[in-house]
Amino acid sequence: MIKLDIVNEVSKAADITKIKAELAVDAVLDAMRVSMQRGDRIELRGFGVFQVKPRKRGIGRNPRTGKEVRIPPGRTIRFKPGKDLQNIS
Repeated sequence: MIKLDIVNEVSKAADITKIKAELAVDAVLDAMRVSMQRGDRIELRGFGVFQVKPRKRGIGRNPRTGKEVRIPPGRTIRFKPGKDLQNIS
């Protein structure tokens, strides 16, 4: 599923135009992006939790040359699905 599919589903479910649905989807995604940039945790009950976690520095290896490469510390985003999402069969 891509963003356009989400916009189409929101448009159908809310019975609004695709332009308004795209604005709504963009607003939600932008709010989530800004929140994660601040390091906040996003919890969507029944769906899951997005959390920014620190990533340790490390040493990787270039697969072509086999030479060791230093990997700087940083942040990464983790997603933990909620119970309702885990029970999909």
